[in-house]
Amino acid sequence: MKTAGKILALAGAIALVAFPAAGVAKKGEHGKSGAHAKGGKGKNCAKLHTRGFQVGGTLVSMTADDPATLDVSEATVTLTVTSANKHARESGELADQDADRKGVQAKGATYTVLAGDAYELRLSSDYGTGTPVAGDSVKVKGRVAITKKRCAADGTSTADRYDTPDVTRVSVKPAAVEAPEAPETETPETETPAS
Repeated sequence: MKTAGKILALAGAIALVAFPAAGVAKKGEHGKSGAHAKGGKGKNCAKLHTRGFQVGGTLVSMTADDPATLDVSEATVTLTVTSANKHARESGELADQDADRKGVQAKGATYTVLAGDAYELRLSSDYGTGTPVAGDSVKVKGRVAITKKRCAADGTSTADRYDTPDVTRVSVKPAAVEAPEAPETETPETETPAS
């Protein structure tokens, strides 16, 4: 009996080595030469992908929304960019300020959030009854639709893969005012007697 069990175990091991994973995958449908390699984009390319769009800067000019019209926003905000996330820089909305450097250098570009966009304009409570002035801090937030690189047609530029940003919020607050430094008072130096 012991010999018969060993023979059966040996025959089973030989069968596994001789016919590995037979019938698990059909030949030619997967991998580098299969349907996936022949331009099949897959289900994931049919979905709409959005990413965060954030731009920060200093206020150049602003036109407030007319509260009498509820159906459309007339507010426009123009700012000088001091910071922007990756998707804001690559979307083509911000002009490259230094073509010699790799990537889009957005710092110093001018960006305008146009009237007609359905976004929330938040003014800081620090204004009270006042209005924003040039130099105040501005943050623009929204979403931007993007086509993944592998889903785009060959030769499509990065900026062409991005859709127009959907700005959802523009926040404006007064610029941080630095407190003036206290004047230094000079203390006379005293010489210590040498011993």
